[in-house]
Amino acid sequence: MLDYALAYINIGWHVLPLTPRTKQPLSRLVTNGVHGATNDPDTVRKWWTAAPDAGIGVAVLPSGLVAVDVDPRNGGFETMERLEAQHGALVSDVLALTGGGGEHRVFSASLVTNLPGKLGPGVDLKADGYICVEPSIHPCGRTYAWEASSDPLEGCTPSTLPGWVRDLARGPFAAVPYMPATRMVDAQQIEDLRAALAEIPADDYHQWVNFGNALSELGQAGFALWDAWSQKSSKYDPQAVTRKWRSFKGGAFQLESIFFVAQERGWENPAAVPALPVAVPVETVRVAPPKVQAPTPVTLLQPPGIMGVVTDWVNATARKPQPAFAVQTAIAFVATVLGRRFVSDQRNWPSLYLLNIGHSASGKEHAKKAVEDLLDACGMGHLVGPASYTSNSGVLSALHNQPSHLTVIDEFGKELEQASVKGNARAQGMLKLLIETWGRCDGVMRPQGYSTFGLSGAEKKDITERVVRNPALTLLGITTPDSFFETIGSAAARDGFLNRFLIVESETGPQVSRMVKRTPVPEDVVAWAQAMASMAGNLVDPTSAAAASLSPAPVEVEISSAASELFVAFDAECIELMNQNAGTGLMEMFGRTNEMAMRLALCVACGCHSGAPMTVEGPHAAWAIQYVRHHALRTVERLKTSVADSEFEASKQQVMSIIEKAGERGCTVRDLDQQSRKFRVLPKRQQIELLDSLAFLSKIAMVKFPTASGRGRAREAWVAVDQSIVDIVDDVDTPIPPAPLTPTGINTVAINVDKSSTPET
Repeated sequence: MLDYALAYINIGWHVLPLTPRTKQPLSRLVTNGVHGATNDPDTVRKWWTAAPDAGIGVAVLPSGLVAVDVDPRNGGFETMERLEAQHGALVSDVLALTGGGGEHRVFSASLVTNLPGKLGPGVDLKADGYICVEPSIHPCGRTYAWEASSDPLEGCTPSTLPGWVRDLARGPFAAVPYMPATRMVDAQQIEDLRAALAEIPADDYHQWVNFGNALSELGQAGFALWDAWSQKSSKYDPQAVTRKWRSFKGGAFQLESIFFVAQERGWENPAAVPALPVAVPVETVRVAPPKVQAPTPVTLLQPPGIMGVVTDWVNATARKPQPAFAVQTAIAFVATVLGRRFVSDQRNWPSLYLLNIGHSASGKEHAKKAVEDLLDACGMGHLVGPASYTSNSGVLSALHNQPSHLTVIDEFGKELEQASVKGNARAQGMLKLLIETWGRCDGVMRPQGYSTFGLSGAEKKDITERVVRNPALTLLGITTPDSFFETIGSAAARDGFLNRFLIVESETGPQVSRMVKRTPVPEDVVAWAQAMASMAGNLVDPTSAAAASLSPAPVEVEISSAASELFVAFDAECIELMNQNAGTGLMEMFGRTNEMAMRLALCVACGCHSGAPMTVEGPHAAWAIQYVRHHALRTVERLKTSVADSEFEASKQQVMSIIEKAGERGCTVRDLDQQSRKFRVLPKRQQIELLDSLAFLSKIAMVKFPTASGRGRAREAWVAVDQSIVDIVDDVDTPIPPAPLTPTGINTVAINVDKSSTPET
């Protein structure tokens, strides 16, 4: 940190220390905050000697800078699109990627005054404050970083702030504060509110404030309605409107009151809330049985060979055991050890993308610690890569430094959420390059075109020659169901991102931690990993940065004829599954399932052998196919009830899932309100429309249950109607017997291949 701080003052910037992993000045060293920033090297050395881990803040005003802070969580990229479409580009040659997924666009603007503090929702203009800079750590754990071709420490200079930015100080747009919507309404309801307000004078101050408070629940759409209605009054003052809007907290006055006042003045509400349908006797409806997910077959929780040994160790060391995630951890470990060292004769490499979806406090986080401890114990800790990537160039740089590595991304759903924000090109580029990396295991990763102005010939050559041959990236993502399924849309399945993942979801809820003793990594595992590394016999370590641009010389593993027949049959099955799901938007989820099975079978085969020659035999292929098929089918069924491209559709799917799980008992409206957050936040009219829509499709029905005594009011609830749809059966192959432990301490499996056997046998 000290070296960076000195580098910043060497280019004329003023710095101040920040409390580690926060955005706050370190008050014990700088008592007056940003006003204590300095470019004195002795003071800087004193500060960072006293606090070596302190983050670095750059004070913009004394440094002659202005920073445009783009926050995607509050609509920053959408605001930038509108601004740039209206006024022109707001781009600088110095660009930082913030730890929160946004940007700092740094401009040169000495002695500027009267600048707006905000350019719109999610875009702040910092002219008299400070910005966090590389390599400070964001509170979420990610690092601030300069974009590869925009680093001021490598000679890039900030562009001049465009003059039109100053003009916004006099415009009303800059003064309108951003307020997120806390209540969902549709376009028709916006028009209904507009029509109701048109019937009400805007001169009564108390009513004006009450209506503004109610409309604040709608965020920016509410401000537009309130401002337009306010202009009906001769006392209209745009500055007063803006100031009052800032004070609203929401919830003090309800939107329904606006309709009530309008109706008292003679307005007819076109959106009168419809009544619920009349309940029918429960015996007249064929109720669907509760939809319960079948458990994972035991054979899939007990992988063969060294994977089984690793799985047992992961389960034994977990304070909150998650058996399905333990298998995923074992797969990630084996794939990382084998990366760039082994390949099948069909050019299947062992690298895999895995995703664990589990509830908070259920034990899902153990996978990260376990796989890193395994690699450390085997002397392969250098294969652990970054905790995440900030951009596509970040992915390529990481692969260039570690052409074979493991990345464990916690809160993976948040990464997808950032990429789903419109205009967040950094996060979207990162995901796009991850897609490419998965498919480039047997090819070459090349850099994008960056500006080479001002670079020497040697520097230009270095950029153009920074290729990675046969990149081996094993990715293990960890997320919660809400974070993951509420973020993705159907495009995530179509664009080829999700279908590259082995996705395992656990229904285990929060668990109480158990007491576990420290258990060292089994010697069998260490011996196997070291044997695999030495078997490859490369002159240059294929996992080192020096080998990134060199083609590795991997051990080639033959796929037996019995295994080949199984893979051909499974490929045909995957095509049939694609055809069956063509109308669901999820057919692409089976597009790479056979390739994943072949990669996994390579890992299984290598984990079942202690020496060359190795072969992917029939049982290896059978277990891998069974594992991939089972989780692919479960994932697609889950996505059918979770993926939606609109909030209303997502609410319908969540409600339908809750009613299906309730079975013959059904769900009352109150039950739905308690169990579904999406349903709860909908206006009453939309709640009824949602239920009517499902009833119209004969998916649910309102029924009444007689009381036990036959007297009193019958209970009324929604039930799922039996559609008589036959689900795809997940065939479970014959279990593979556990592998015996050989005298050498390596788990192996003895295979007798019947050349005349059929795929079925």
